[in-house]
Amino acid sequence: MTSEPIPFVCKCCGTCCRWPGIVRVSDDDIRAIAAYLDMKEEDFRAEYTRAFPGCSTLILTEAPDGACIFIDETNRCRINPVKPGQCRGFPEKWSAPPEYMQLCAGFRAQAAAKKRRQAPAIPCGISHVHVLGHPLLPLSVEDAPANAQVFNCHNFCLLLDYLGIPFTYYGVSGSQLPGGKGSFADCGKPTGSWKYGNRWHQTYTKRLNRQLAKQLGKAAQPEILCSLYGAAQADIDPAGRPVIEPLLGYDHCWTPYRVFPSYAHQHTIYAKQEEFTRKNRFFDTVIPHFVNADDYWIAAHSDDYLLYLGRNAADKGVDLARQCADACKLPIHCIHDNCFGADKTEIIARARAVLMPTLYVEPFGYVAIEAQFCGTPIITTDWGAFSETVTHGVTGFRCRTAAEFNRAVALAPTLDRQAIRKHACDHYSIEAVAPAYAAYFDFVWNVHNNGGYYAEDAIRDPRQWGNSPFA
Repeated sequence: MTSEPIPFVCKCCGTCCRWPGIVRVSDDDIRAIAAYLDMKEEDFRAEYTRAFPGCSTLILTEAPDGACIFIDETNRCRINPVKPGQCRGFPEKWSAPPEYMQLCAGFRAQAAAKKRRQAPAIPCGISHVHVLGHPLLPLSVEDAPANAQVFNCHNFCLLLDYLGIPFTYYGVSGSQLPGGKGSFADCGKPTGSWKYGNRWHQTYTKRLNRQLAKQLGKAAQPEILCSLYGAAQADIDPAGRPVIEPLLGYDHCWTPYRVFPSYAHQHTIYAKQEEFTRKNRFFDTVIPHFVNADDYWIAAHSDDYLLYLGRNAADKGVDLARQCADACKLPIHCIHDNCFGADKTEIIARARAVLMPTLYVEPFGYVAIEAQFCGTPIITTDWGAFSETVTHGVTGFRCRTAAEFNRAVALAPTLDRQAIRKHACDHYSIEAVAPAYAAYFDFVWNVHNNGGYYAEDAIRDPRQWGNSPFA
């Protein structure tokens, strides 16, 4: 267990810039800021500073709501390169009260990291996991923020890192692995788009098998393979090792061991692929998708707008979202791409509610839980995974008519944002789902090698079963 201090990382939540208090500015601060704003020093003093009783230096004036005059609506400092020394010294030279630390996303993330470091180890008998990643895009959430499969690959690597299981990620050139437990097996750059059986699929399979042959010979037993892109990896040679499809949110499958993100999607696949799935259903499980809770926070303040975050497509219900906003006479931000990281979190966290009126049977819907991690009510249709991920009247609302959507928007401000986030952390964080994955890995290794359905102690998650009555 490392003893290195956990650094404070700003999450751009804006709390420090909106917290009541004063910001002292020295003569050097004034000189630098005035030059940055291309102002004369005396003009800057007159417009942006004032005297404060008992303070030997000037202080910055505040906005009408008490916030710093230089913070913009996206919580970015307009003078960040030359901000006052008091701001540059945050948080090392500050004595922050406990109530502030509860609001600051950076402090919360730091506290959560400390808690994870102190958490007991989760037992798992698997010594190595081979992660078959995206066959077209490098592992980089920043470069492909709208791609759910890249997001899955990123989160799955974080999960393995949290479990402390060494893993190898097989991806295209330029991939960036999160955490510190993984190694990278480079499958080169794509030579074209992917379609089952086409030239790139054949080339990719050859490269993947070549890398697997090298890596499988080095890794200690027991080890498993995890396919994160479905049929693109169906022609590999696993050399007798079991292959799992975790985070299975697409509309097909190929392995005998599958982790569905919801029972709704599991049943959809069973109906679509009845012949293929019939004999293997006993070995599947349901574990929800998950995210890193530290990437999300409750905003220091919220604005009265609605948010739609998803594809600009009819089947995602974007037209229903716009109609709802018009009926409620509220502005709506419709964002379809290029939104990730702190910017994504902040725009979710400050919304009155997030609308997700998907018209098809949603396998899971990341946005629904991302909203909950921000404490923001999520308003959805009433089918698919939403029936499992949205607790009606607690974390959001599930609707079937325009009247219900409009009522949900009206009621959204009455929901407890802290309670919404707590529910998300308890059910959809890496820490929440990691034990279930560790248990399932052991389960798969057991049934694969010891008789399938009749394998002794073949229990997917022993935490759900308690002690044996025959012990």
